[in-house]
Amino acid sequence: MADKVGQIGQLVRTMAAQLKGALQGAMGIEAHDLPPIRSRRSLIVDKVSRNAVAELVNQAKSQPQKGDLASPNPALVALAALAENYGRPGLVLGLRNETGEITFQDLEMDPEMVAERGGAHLERADSRLLWRQLKKLVAIEVDRNMLGPRKRLRSPDEVPEGEP
Repeated sequence: MADKVGQIGQLVRTMAAQLKGALQGAMGIEAHDLPPIRSRRSLIVDKVSRNAVAELVNQAKSQPQKGDLASPNPALVALAALAENYGRPGLVLGLRNETGEITFQDLEMDPEMVAERGGAHLERADSRLLWRQLKKLVAIEVDRNMLGPRKRLRSPDEVPEGEP
């Protein structure tokens, strides 16, 4: 039935799609009513990026965190890229002690403005915008650095003659 490598997988996918279509037809469910199917890779990227951002937030609770392009944490790399993208080299993520929220600060802010605001914290609207951008950049960084599928390692005995 399936003599070549990969045909069994294709056969299973085809049968699964046919079964899904038949069940949708029998139950009267439209395809747009179903939740979108997410790939395994996107689920893993989401999980790793959430963990990286959570680690950054936990570190920012004790002291302001500045981005670092050479860091193994993708959130710190994304924070450095964010500071570069917005032209704020002194951009850090830190804790606002008065309210207990994590916000962005600009350590290179004008001293008069810092005295006027009561700190180097950015306005709430700017902080929200930067937060959304940070989460997107972290996901992009994680996806970029994640290794793709690799070929299975085989012993010399398993490799057929004539194959490199």
